[in-house]
Amino acid sequence: MSFKNILIYFSSVILLATMSAKSSAEEKTLYKKIDKNGRVIFTDKPLPGAKKVVVDTSKNVMAIPKVKTNKNEEGKFAVEFGKRNKDDKDDKKKPFQYQLLSIEKPNNDEAIRANDGNLYIIVAITPMLQREHSIRLLMDGAAASPDQKVPYFSLTGVDRGTHQLTAQVIDDATGEILQSSESIEFHLLRASRLQNNRR
Repeated sequence: MSFKNILIYFSSVILLATMSAKSSAEEKTLYKKIDKNGRVIFTDKPLPGAKKVVVDTSKNVMAIPKVKTNKNEEGKFAVEFGKRNKDDKDDKKKPFQYQLLSIEKPNNDEAIRANDGNLYIIVAITPMLQREHSIRLLMDGAAASPDQKVPYFSLTGVDRGTHQLTAQVIDDATGEILQSSESIEFHLLRASRLQNNRR
């Protein structure tokens, strides 16, 4: 067997071995949930009512540059890697965005009976709050309490009537508002002092 034939033989063996070898697929477990507004939410945390989804991360995990094969002036083939799209560069500049940011409790247009004016507010946020971010709760356009690292707020002495709530994500370093939720309205019902005096 000539050296050329030996080289072809070993090249074929290596090629077949490479094609038949299968790398173990890396898997990532996510949870899929549909919220009250019909939006699909994916998170890495097992939320109540969420369905488990296993994703093969060995596929489509990175962009492969486009390759063009052209003949150069000498008639030889040359490989040319395509330039990155402008959109790809813009994606890197985009700030981090939360998939979900909303007031979970109270519900929009909910009437709440709280004679002492004390309320418990829950903010829904997916994924979990980033280390460098805080949540700000606005009531009627003003901060209802200091910014927090947890999405639970306890308000005291809220006046009776209709109020608006909005949640915001704040950058700790700059104080910049990164994201805002849609506003919701709730109606606080409190016993009147006149009624108490009559008793």
